[in-house]
Amino acid sequence: VYVAVTWYSLRRHTAMHEWHAEQGARFVNAGLWKRPHSYPRPGESEDDAANREARNVRQNVGIVDLSTLGKIELQGRDVAEFLNRIYANRFDNLQVGRCRYGVMLREDGFVRDDGTTSRLDVTHYLVTTTTANAVAVMQLVERLLQVDWSDLDVYATSVTENWSAAAVSGPKSRALVAALVDIDVSNDAFPFLAVASCNVRTAAGSIPARLFRMSYSGELAYEVHVPSRHGRAMWEAAIAAGAAFDLMPYGTEAM
Repeated sequence: VYVAVTWYSLRRHTAMHEWHAEQGARFVNAGLWKRPHSYPRPGESEDDAANREARNVRQNVGIVDLSTLGKIELQGRDVAEFLNRIYANRFDNLQVGRCRYGVMLREDGFVRDDGTTSRLDVTHYLVTTTTANAVAVMQLVERLLQVDWSDLDVYATSVTENWSAAAVSGPKSRALVAALVDIDVSNDAFPFLAVASCNVRTAAGSIPARLFRMSYSGELAYEVHVPSRHGRAMWEAAIAAGAAFDLMPYGTEAM
């Protein structure tokens, strides 16, 4: 017996997928994942919705589901050297509790991927990749560590599915995040490109999280990462806290 499985029959959903569907999200494919394109209101086109969502990020605050980003944890004494080799920019001077944007090139100089690297501890780093290249980058990392540079003390683990993530962006994002987490997120205590462990306050109690101050939107912004089983609880807590700040969810088109 042969079972034919076509590529388009394989679909992956984030922990917040049902919430998006309940809000009338229009979905698009991102690799094997379904991501919200926008959240049209009655009588609104998808483009109108995306424009409204983008304006709200600029004027107030928005939230977007980033769970599909590739995530790779690297541990070992040679991680900094490994990162220096696979990215065009430098990582051996990255301090604990800080993150940095990185560009990964192919052998011919073209861009392979981009993302951020966060130093969680002295020998513990978290690398993020684009959604579409998550598997390819992990395969590259494994090949380099097992074949080309097997002398390096580096251990790589894909944790893409282990963490749900949301970006909170816009001029009111700090006020919203301050109401959501249990650490000081003032500019002095938590500057641009900072990362820290914290807890997110939800209706069911606190849940462990990682908080990053980074932005792809050009505005003040943060990313909140929680274990995937708590993804929807974190998202709904952010939606509830954001009601006081005119929060709107936004999709990939506005992003």
